Amino acid sequence: MQINNLKFNYSYLIISILFLWSGFSFSAISWWNVLRKHNIYISKSKAIASHGLAVFAKYIPGKIWVILGRASKAVGNKHSLKTASYASLKEQLLYVWLGLLLSAVPLIIFHGIDEFTIGVTVLFLGLTIFNFSDKVRKILIYLMKRFLKKELELPQITFKESLNILIYILIYWTFWIFAFYFFAKSIYPEAELSAGFIFPLGVTLGLLAIIVPGGIGVREGIMTGFMVLTGIPLEIATTISVISRLWFISGEVFIFFFSMYFNRKKL
Repeated sequence: MQINNLKFNYSYLIISILFLWSGFSFSAISWWNVLRKHNIYISKSKAIASHGLAVFAKYIPGKIWVILGRASKAVGNKHSLKTASYASLKEQLLYVWLGLLLSAVPLIIFHGIDEFTIGVTVLFLGLTIFNFSDKVRKILIYLMKRFLKKELELPQITFKESLNILIYILIYWTFWIFAFYFFAKSIYPEAELSAGFIFPLGVTLGLLAIIVPGGIGVREGIMTGFMVLTGIPLEIATTISVISRLWFISGEVFIFFFSMYFNRKKL
């Protein structure tokens, strides 16, 4: 396939899409697992439906509907929306934390130690403390109450509790790492496996860009810079990062319609 002198390798492209869609499917199963860990027992079908139907909520500025959207669709009137929202927030925090961890080592290898890698490392360490330190959680709650006059409830996350959740998240991150690797190879056959680790870095930093809907522009800029460091020419790296947005949306569309199927069956 050729678009404006851009030639795709069909074999690599199909493999990348299969990995991409598999990752989306397993992310829905991960959501079902997280709910069970919080004593919300619903069928896998309903979990997939609630997860996929809210997949485009991340394009709403502020990211709050990423947390609340699937939670509200999952519980209905039978379970606590507050508990489901906590479960959703926990998985999102662990998802970002693991994404930063998976991309940290290749980032340092190819980028070296500079302001950017130090910044990512500090961000990772800060998120580690935020996720797993109960003292920090209590301090944040106190400060919010003291200065903003608002009651803030943050879910407590223990590392022991997180292990099972992290295993599920690791599986779909792995699918997406290989998906992006093969997608890069479909455009630039010389791309190395290290290119796959660009994806979690771009996605997680894009998610942390709260003001920008879906991390648009942030993800692409980071991915382009890192791909250049792995040996991919700038023009091709830019093309891969821009087209990867449409490629990833194909996965979102897939899980959305997949979820609609289960939602209509009402299983």
